Amino acid sequence: MTSRLVSLRVFLALVMGCGIVSVAEAGNLVQNGDFSNNQFNNASHELASGTYLPNGITGSGVANWTNTTNHAYNIWFNKDNASTTSAVSEYGGVQQLSASYNTTNLPTSVNGFLALDGDPSVHGAITQSIGNATTGFLTVGQQYEVSFWWAATELSNRNGYTTDRLDVSLGSSPVQSVSYGNPNGTDAEKLAPNAFTGWMQETMIFTATSATETLSFLSNGTPSGEPPIVLLADVSMQAVPEPSSLALTGLGIVGLFVLRARRRAKSNVE
Repeated sequence: MTSRLVSLRVFLALVMGCGIVSVAEAGNLVQNGDFSNNQFNNASHELASGTYLPNGITGSGVANWTNTTNHAYNIWFNKDNASTTSAVSEYGGVQQLSASYNTTNLPTSVNGFLALDGDPSVHGAITQSIGNATTGFLTVGQQYEVSFWWAATELSNRNGYTTDRLDVSLGSSPVQSVSYGNPNGTDAEKLAPNAFTGWMQETMIFTATSATETLSFLSNGTPSGEPPIVLLADVSMQAVPEPSSLALTGLGIVGLFVLRARRRAKSNVE
């Protein structure tokens, strides 16, 4: 084996090593991002928050997530019966159903989703601490991509015009989604009664300022009492690959092709 070939192999090993590090950093940092690990036994249920609905539920009822305040009204819905079985709720005499079309074009891998009430009098964030020994700590100054599916809608028995917006933050860096519906605008801009925007996948970029940050989703809407609802599903977060790492990985792949071509040429000569 020539010294040039040895040098090429060493170089490729280093390059691909950098690529492997990039792949590891790109792993999902959100735990239970599909909300499948919960205590509700497939029955749609209001998230617990300290004093509401003890029912043997600890924490929020959805593993790794916190319902931040005692008055926050957020519901976990089972996709299979969200429109036929009222969620267990502090409002027992009122239907708490997700409209039948709320599962339209929802990713097939999603079994459950959250309905976050945006009424200012009862809304509250659903949060998760990101960056730990299990998933890996965040790198200060590193950009991270938060991806999720969401939709604007109302509960099935409500029919007033609403506005719906989702505020997402990592640490102290908030980003607002587009606001759907506008009572002060034209009819074309309003959410129709029992309207549903359809599920939309959205990606937001944040920069970490600490090794551990709080990822937060807060529904904001108007008016009180309707209520305006934001649906949330399939949350993930991963590091944005550095351009230099991508370039090195690409260079490594090119190098592998060169090495293979040389081996073939040598075999043909022999």
